[in-house]
Amino acid sequence: MPRMQPQDKERFKRLEALTPVEAVKSWLKGDVGMGDEPALISAIRKDTRLSLSDDDLEDAILDAMDEGLDAPSCLRLLARGS
Repeated sequence: MPRMQPQDKERFKRLEALTPVEAVKSWLKGDVGMGDEPALISAIRKDTRLSLSDDDLEDAILDAMDEGLDAPSCLRLLARGS
């Protein structure tokens, strides 16, 4: 695995520090770039109701995007899918 550059580490820390609903909102709005998923997943996992695998969590968020769900609704959906 390639080493993260300092700016990448800072971005990861900033995204990882989001609350679960903020992380979902950023993802749904497309405010993040490729490679940001691990940091967002880490932030979302602060919601202890979640037990989906990373792949299932990502798939569920992409489905929520297609359905036009807002962040709180998406987070509830993720919690029910656990």
